[in-house]
Amino acid sequence: MKRSFIFWTIVFITVIAFLPNVHARGNLSIRVQIMVQADADIQAAIENQLKKQFRSLDDVVLVNEKPDFEIRVIVMGSAMKEKENTGVAFSTVFLSPYIRSGIPDLLNRCKGDKEVLKINEGFAKAQIYKDHLLQVGSPKDIEEICKDIAYNFKTNILEDYRLTPQNR
Repeated sequence: MKRSFIFWTIVFITVIAFLPNVHARGNLSIRVQIMVQADADIQAAIENQLKKQFRSLDDVVLVNEKPDFEIRVIVMGSAMKEKENTGVAFSTVFLSPYIRSGIPDLLNRCKGDKEVLKINEGFAKAQIYKDHLLQVGSPKDIEEICKDIAYNFKTNILEDYRLTPQNR
């Protein structure tokens, strides 16, 4: 009886340990924070378009804190004619906070090594660079550029993230 209890306890713990972080839709939840810097007249439109595109991705939940990924977008207008914005340039950086990478948990297992713990604390606010995009177009292309940013995240970052053993 005692062996059976121990066996089923181990099975239960193992199953729980390998279950993915489940969102209301029943999928793996990947927490994404979007930060946009742009001229005041277009910033809200770009933020709304990016959020719309990222909400359409399976498994993505937009958050304001503790993200798995940060997407930082800087948008600059280029004026060829006086006071008329004839083009836009997007610089998009995809980052993953070091603290959410799983590395700190691994290093914290080295409880006896104070140097490792000190290094881990030093990197607590660091970011891990994942990808960078530069895109240009006209103001009419903003929606398409935002779609491209979401598509790039989905194909180049999200797919790899889903395949890592701790996220299956």
